[in-house]
Amino acid sequence: MPDLINKKEAKRITTRKRILEAATHLFARLGYHKTTIQDIANHIDMTTGAVFHHYDSKPDILEEVVKELDHSFDKYIEYLSQDHIDYKKMITGMMIIFKDQFNYHPDTIIALASLAAEFSGIRGAVIVKIQAAYDKFVDAFEDSLDRICLKKSNRAAAVCFISGLQGVALQALVRNDEMDINDLVDGFISLVT
Repeated sequence: MPDLINKKEAKRITTRKRILEAATHLFARLGYHKTTIQDIANHIDMTTGAVFHHYDSKPDILEEVVKELDHSFDKYIEYLSQDHIDYKKMITGMMIIFKDQFNYHPDTIIALASLAAEFSGIRGAVIVKIQAAYDKFVDAFEDSLDRICLKKSNRAAAVCFISGLQGVALQALVRNDEMDINDLVDGFISLVT
């Protein structure tokens, strides 16, 4: 009997993950308000009833998506916790993480920016959680910059850096046939180092 329970639980976890991935993709491309439960279900060949079996509402899905996006900064934060003494090497290391994330999970980069833009004028719990996700990155980057050279502008630089990364990701999608992610990352590194 335990194997049956484990198989059911594994299937439930897999299905919920598929729903969140579809929602993240659609929120990144269409925005939260223009994405429907039907869109999410269609994207992964499910019925809306199946989606509602796993999540009570679209706001519940949004909350889980934001929670997952919060974890998209974990690799950066772990990297930034190391003692970096060379700014250029630190930035180059960050860009390696970024390229890896862009190549395997571009929606995690774009969705947070899209949701931040969409909810910034609305205010409320969602934007607070989005800002908290950004702040985890900003705090870690600011601390790393402070260890290299203490400046009053380090926090603003950290905010601009994450904004720049998201801009690079968006441009990589827009300029798909013109430039690849490697060209854009090289341009970004030359700009900030």
